[in-house]
Amino acid sequence: MRSLERRQVLKTASLAGLGLLLPPELLRAAPSPRDAEDVAGRGRWLVFTAHQAAVVEEATARLIPGPLDDPSERGHPGAREADVTRYIDTMLGALSLSPAKVFAGGPFSNRAGNPSDDMAEFIGLTPGQAYGWKRRIAGWRHQYSVGIASLDRAAGGSFIRATAAERDAVLARNEEGFVSLLFAHAIEGMYSNPEYGGNAGLVGWRDIKFPGDVQPRGYSDAEVSRSDGPDRYEPAGAAAKLLNLIKISNGR
Repeated sequence: MRSLERRQVLKTASLAGLGLLLPPELLRAAPSPRDAEDVAGRGRWLVFTAHQAAVVEEATARLIPGPLDDPSERGHPGAREADVTRYIDTMLGALSLSPAKVFAGGPFSNRAGNPSDDMAEFIGLTPGQAYGWKRRIAGWRHQYSVGIASLDRAAGGSFIRATAAERDAVLARNEEGFVSLLFAHAIEGMYSNPEYGGNAGLVGWRDIKFPGDVQPRGYSDAEVSRSDGPDRYEPAGAAAKLLNLIKISNGR
């Protein structure tokens, strides 16, 4: 029996008359709103359903907020702007691509004068590497499946429908260490090479004034001589809260 979408059904009849118009088995075959949402998201993601992607998007946006998530971050992009969710989904589905999207090629991208982006051509894995990454990614995929469901449950059924304050409270619980894993991957997606799916438009690098890969152009003598080493970082605002969350999750 072909499934009918509920929106199509509702266009032709009021809820009060549905039971009279259609047999119960046909109504049961209609997808739930979340099912329909996930079907609509297929093809956009390698691993995530549309709902899972939305939960990861909103959770990482609380961990690394941008201007849409925290007014105090105006002018500073966050996980949402860097497309961290795409990075995580690509990582979890890396072995479904050919070649596997694990090791970017080289030696150069096209960001500093090279005519082509060699890093966009990924290197094939040896059998031993493939076995190791298969086990590693399988573990992560399980953690994400369980962890996302846990966020929904802790938020009363739907993490994405919770308020910002409620989301923060859920994330602070860090059940089974999932938020620590999510935060680590969000940081990677924020500042990694964009060939891996995150750091969209180089927003992460530009925000911290990191030049990224500069070969084959390289640095000038003046740029090297002016370097005063790494800048001292004093966390404040949302960043200070994130570091406190990490300390709590590590039992410090």
